[in-house]
Amino acid sequence: MRTFVVGCNHKTAPVAVREQLAFDEQHCAAALGRFQFRFPCAESLILSTCNRTELYLARPAHGRPRLREAIEFLAEEHHLPLHTFSSSLYHYEDTEAVRHLFRVVSSLDSMVVGESQILAQAKRALELARTHLPPKSQLMMLFQRAFAVAKDVHSRTQISAGRLSIGSVAIDFARQIFANFHDKTVLLVGAGKLGELTLRHLLELRPRRIVLINRSAERANALAQQVGAVAQPWERLPDALAEADIVLCSTGASEPIITAATFATVPQRRRHRPLLMIDLAVPRDIEPAVGEHEEVFLYNIDDLQKIADKHWLDRQAKLEQSREIVEAGVAEFFQWQAAREVGPVIRELQERLGDIARGELDWLRPKLKHASPEELALIEQMLNRLIGKLLHDPSRALTEKGEHGRGRIYVDTVRRLFNLEERE
Repeated sequence: MRTFVVGCNHKTAPVAVREQLAFDEQHCAAALGRFQFRFPCAESLILSTCNRTELYLARPAHGRPRLREAIEFLAEEHHLPLHTFSSSLYHYEDTEAVRHLFRVVSSLDSMVVGESQILAQAKRALELARTHLPPKSQLMMLFQRAFAVAKDVHSRTQISAGRLSIGSVAIDFARQIFANFHDKTVLLVGAGKLGELTLRHLLELRPRRIVLINRSAERANALAQQVGAVAQPWERLPDALAEADIVLCSTGASEPIITAATFATVPQRRRHRPLLMIDLAVPRDIEPAVGEHEEVFLYNIDDLQKIADKHWLDRQAKLEQSREIVEAGVAEFFQWQAAREVGPVIRELQERLGDIARGELDWLRPKLKHASPEELALIEQMLNRLIGKLLHDPSRALTEKGEHGRGRIYVDTVRRLFNLEERE
């Protein structure tokens, strides 16, 4: 069986295209049934997430569907003209298709490299397809091998460890200071984009209360409604600092808005509880002297960026190791496939040539009336040695092609050349 994938992802298609090609579970199950009815000799699986829609296929070397038929199938399922999405599609065959799948399931092709959600999504896609796949399914074996490779990648490289964004690094700092967050208050001063993004990351910690303070009350109220926060007037900043456990600052002020003088009484009002302060503004919103208080943990944008950069460098090394694991997995899969596809045809060819040799020997025996049993045995041995030598190079070539994902084409050719089709 040959393996194909056609689809689009966050790199090739904008969200407007991806959402048109997306499948929910009900649509996916129905579409796979229609595909099986239309192409009974092929196997199919649909992987559809917010960042990708991919149709995986396995079919006989000269079978259907062809690439255009697969693309037309996607168009028909979504009632879309081909020209509206065809330029956003990619397709891979055989080795490249297997490599692509292993990279996808190992999260090396994800928007956030190292995330683990795609593995669960791929397993669910296989469950939905299982009903329509034959017992010894090529795609079943392929995806199970992809899951094993993904597990190997994550366990050996720890590629999901280490934050790559400013917002996610802020979460790590918060977790180093506080054991839990159900009783904590987060204060966002200013409504800059980076502050908003960082706040949304901190929402993962499920703090008890979120307070927003901004010079523009309208902007503060709008953002507060989006994130479930309370907007307070600018004049309440000193009181809000005394009540907060985590402070994010992201204003466009040209000078610090939290100075050592204005902060001087805050620690006492807080009874010296730990306070994490993250200054995301440039120029800085918080005077460095504020961080000299023993209970204050002050970080600026450069501090966070250094950690993110270090994690990025670590991730790059892990990416290279992950790619090596994927390549090893691809080679192992095709070695397995070669043994599955090439081994039987080599045995059948040996049997076929053996039958021909024995027939010729039976024809020869009556003509060698004076030959001894030992001489006849030598002739038979010579024929067997000749068959072995004739098959040596073709067998090696078939195995090599199989290990590179092209074995099926050569297997089919050998079957046709030596009339082995009836033995499949």
